[in-house]
Amino acid sequence: MAYSVRHQVFVSSTFTDLKEERAEVIQAVWELDCIPTGMEAFVASNESQWDVIKRVIDECDYYVLIIGGRYGSLVTDEGISYTEKEYRYAKKSGIPVLAFVHAKPDEIPVGKTEKDDVLRKKLEAFRSEVMNDYPVKRWSNATELGGFVSRSLIREIRVNPRPGWIRNDGSSPIALLEQVNRLTEENQQLRDQLSTQDAGEDDGTLASGSDEIALRGTRLIQDLDDYDLRTERWEVEVSWDDIFRDLGPALINETTETELRRLLARFHVYHEVKDGEEYHSADKIDIESWNEVLIQLRALGYIDLGVKKRGVNDKASYWRLTPKGDRHLVGLMARRKKKPNDADGLVPNSLKATLSKT
Repeated sequence: MAYSVRHQVFVSSTFTDLKEERAEVIQAVWELDCIPTGMEAFVASNESQWDVIKRVIDECDYYVLIIGGRYGSLVTDEGISYTEKEYRYAKKSGIPVLAFVHAKPDEIPVGKTEKDDVLRKKLEAFRSEVMNDYPVKRWSNATELGGFVSRSLIREIRVNPRPGWIRNDGSSPIALLEQVNRLTEENQQLRDQLSTQDAGEDDGTLASGSDEIALRGTRLIQDLDDYDLRTERWEVEVSWDDIFRDLGPALINETTETELRRLLARFHVYHEVKDGEEYHSADKIDIESWNEVLIQLRALGYIDLGVKKRGVNDKASYWRLTPKGDRHLVGLMARRKKKPNDADGLVPNSLKATLSKT
């Protein structure tokens, strides 16, 4: 199904001297299935006149400026007309401007021109500024102006498309996108609930907690005598809680598989270095060890694939905590108050080790 976009067009000009011209322009805009907007649409409001004008211009896709023989009403204390202020605001806001000036200002009837010398000079300066800023169309009568506006808008919409308005009747692209987003959120909530339920059915046969796994990998070792580098294999026994305690914080806001493998490889420090050597760099975890950890954490219901939207060029795999994983991590890492009568808790670990030897 095709959806029609209707663009809103702000028509800016003086009013009493250009009533016929404005009527032609507004009719031309309607005939293009666009929505004309201007001072005719303003209603009584608690907002100031300029606040209303700004808000309406902000809602428009294109700005049509018509300059005849009058400068227009001045904005209090600013010394410029509302028409010129509207033009400057539209230009500053980046709204496409289509400008139309009278082809023969000297032939405009006296009743439609400025009698005040100051206002006449302001009009001439404004007209010159607009003609320097944009390519303008020169018109001689209302009918001609309507045709110019129609053709100019058709071209501008084609070469400089704007968002416009789409009827939101429940089947428009916007409504469908909102439904997709809502269903995606609901789907994720259901996945989280199912993940929690499935994880809650653990019969106790899965290794977890203080149960240990042998992690294996490689690292670079440097000889302190001749500074030669060599690759050494390492292997350490680590509990599942120690692994989750190390990986968990990175998963709170989702992280890449690459980062998780890097964190896991840090356990190599528990594999002693021989005398006369020191660890250099490039510690890596074997793919077999990584896969075993990944599958086990998923089986325990602690982690799941990331769901955040990424850039089209981001090809990384992301992982996140499940609700169950989040609760387990908090249980592992949250600091608790020591009980006043917990004598054991008041003894530092270093002193405990000393006392145990005596």
